[in-house]
Amino acid sequence: MTQPTVQFDHMAVDVRDLDASARLIADLLGLAAPVPEGADDDMLRIDLDHDAFILFTASPEPHPCHVAFRVAKPRFDAVAERLRQKGIAFGNDPLEPTNERLDDFRGGGRVYFHDADGHLWEVAC
Repeated sequence: MTQPTVQFDHMAVDVRDLDASARLIADLLGLAAPVPEGADDDMLRIDLDHDAFILFTASPEPHPCHVAFRVAKPRFDAVAERLRQKGIAFGNDPLEPTNERLDDFRGGGRVYFHDADGHLWEVAC
């Protein structure tokens, strides 16, 4: 199999509360705690597979974005349970992310939820 010529490296997500936002996503996904990043440690990084990462940057006016992950079924189930435990509204439709459904039209599972800054997070299996 040939190696892809383009691989994902990282993305930056603007947030108001750097620590709370990065910890929430790391906790929900079952990942290691965020680590300081940048020359002044003014950002937080969550490491993903294949040396990719999410970089959380502080901003008084975040610009909401959509971030999606594909995970194995056991991790997906754990994410859904953590959303329930934290009382975070979720659903399987980006236009109705509070319908509490987890099924996916492709046969797997899919969940969307918003964070405090309006970012739409998606986890699919």
